[in-house]
Amino acid sequence: MLRIVFIFLLFCLSAFANAEVKKFDQFFLISNSDEKLQLHQQLKSLYIQSVINDNSEEKNEILKRLIISSNSLGFDDKAYVQELKESGVSEEEISRLKNALKVIQDQKIKKEQAKIETNATTSINKKEDKKEDKKEDKKEDKKEDKKEDKKEDKKEDKKEDKKAPVQKELFVLDVKKIDNGVLLDLSEKISQKDIKNFTLKGDKNFRYVADFDGILKGSKRNFEFKDFDIVVSQFDPTTMRLVLTSKKELKVKIELKNQSFFMGLEEIEKKENPKPKPITKAQNEVKKLAVKKEIDKKNEPLYILKSIKEKNGVNLELNNDIDIEDIKISSFKDGKFYRSIVSFEAILEGDRKKININKNQSITLTQYNKTTVRLVLSSTSNFKTSIDLDDNELFIGFEKNIKNTNQKTKLTEKKSSVKKAGKIIVIDPGHGGKDPGTLGTKGVKEKDIVLNVGLKLGNELKKRGYKIYYTRSTDKFINLRDRTSMANEKMADLFISIHANAAPNKQKAKTLEGIETFFLSPARSERSKKAAELENQSDFEEMNYFSKQTFLNFLNREKIVASNKLAIDVQKSILSNVRKKYKVVDGGVREAPFWVLVGAQMPAILIETGYISHPSERNRLINNNFQELLAIGIANGIESYFYKNQ
Repeated sequence: MLRIVFIFLLFCLSAFANAEVKKFDQFFLISNSDEKLQLHQQLKSLYIQSVINDNSEEKNEILKRLIISSNSLGFDDKAYVQELKESGVSEEEISRLKNALKVIQDQKIKKEQAKIETNATTSINKKEDKKEDKKEDKKEDKKEDKKEDKKEDKKEDKKEDKKAPVQKELFVLDVKKIDNGVLLDLSEKISQKDIKNFTLKGDKNFRYVADFDGILKGSKRNFEFKDFDIVVSQFDPTTMRLVLTSKKELKVKIELKNQSFFMGLEEIEKKENPKPKPITKAQNEVKKLAVKKEIDKKNEPLYILKSIKEKNGVNLELNNDIDIEDIKISSFKDGKFYRSIVSFEAILEGDRKKININKNQSITLTQYNKTTVRLVLSSTSNFKTSIDLDDNELFIGFEKNIKNTNQKTKLTEKKSSVKKAGKIIVIDPGHGGKDPGTLGTKGVKEKDIVLNVGLKLGNELKKRGYKIYYTRSTDKFINLRDRTSMANEKMADLFISIHANAAPNKQKAKTLEGIETFFLSPARSERSKKAAELENQSDFEEMNYFSKQTFLNFLNREKIVASNKLAIDVQKSILSNVRKKYKVVDGGVREAPFWVLVGAQMPAILIETGYISHPSERNRLINNNFQELLAIGIANGIESYFYKNQ
């Protein structure tokens, strides 16, 4: 019945025919929190498209539903309300939208209270009736009394059987603060199976969340403790949520007793010299074997199975993974020769080997001691040591002659100096500070990778004569609107946002890979939608900032076409440069509604440099040489764009 009321309310607003909006109207009220968030995100994508199409009626209907979903999920709805007011929607109608779910929730509470009162009255009446019956029954024959009792019992049993399948709604009657947490007084018993709990971890920010079906009598409650805070609130019309927040990781306890629910910290019991439980011989042997296996695994040596001569160095095939941090490099001048020693713990299968790269450069590969392999790079001219790690392959060699590269750059600058004179480029390394972006194994964070690539790109473009600004050059959080505002204030010619991607789940982590370049437009493919959703989720409230005018400033045909051309040139140049040393997948040029690109008033693109979730790409993305190849490739693409579009 309540669901019908909700759908009728939305129907009264408009007979809007969009399929995805109909899906929202049909399922939002009965969805769980994750599903509601997904429906909310879909509405935002529809909102973008309605603005692009300049369809005011469609946009207003979507805004109305965004107000409902925002209030249900606890998001700020001010921007949506303001835009509806500007469109001529009355405050009375907006107020009705904001209170839609509250009205339904109040109806449910009143209905349940009425049921409880009715049941209580019925119970009292039954007791009174039974007392009267007993007095009368004493006067009557015992046999008749038994027959009547049996009939009454059968009737009561049937009533109970009919009532049994009906699931009563749970109410939180009271919330109390105690020494180490909060205690909830419930109207019914619940079990551990009824509770969904999960943990969200960030930089010095830990949130322990517990959800269960129930209704809170009263408003949201905040409780402060010495090392943590607890918030008790009505997450949606049918779900209670408790959130314990702390700056450090804690042992959180959730306990159920009778009709009470406890959430807080585990009490540390003081025990004097507790006696350890005796360990059997079998358990002791199992423990020893487990420890031995762990030690063997850690001590398993790294072997160099094969060495292959490459154009500028040597490629080593290994039996296992190695971290870049485990490789040590030292460089020095020895008389007429420049030398670089690269060493790491491993065992060389075979004898000492000297590899002549050319007349002036050579590499000697040898087992320096029982546990260390050493490569000595020698050259008659100064050089940089190049180290690239790709799965179980390690390349060690000579960087290209720096002087020659500079000469080529100077020639390029002379050729296109007129075209790049005064050009301003804003580089936007994504995420930062409290927002780590996507996370990989071994503590790898997107925000660190993209900052390194962004700084390298800036240095490369400065060498070529461009004026460069960064939205961030350190590890700090920047709002979405501040990123594009800087580009607009600096009157930039281009806006380049740099990110790294991640697979949506573990099943796809080993298959999804590749470099992709996006420009702003409604997403046409499912993969583009997923990529946009992943990057957009970093700053929910900032998304509300962008109004119709901001969209239309960017989304005119000229800027879309220019951004598309820039994306094509950059993607092509990245692949051309990176594939000199790495086998990378071409993810292509794609369209997607990335919020960070929305406010830019110049051609703007977003580059996904690879998938942190993919084992090989994760190793590449943290590699300094791979980052430099990416930066040079992006710079070449920018040069190509300016050369073609003057």
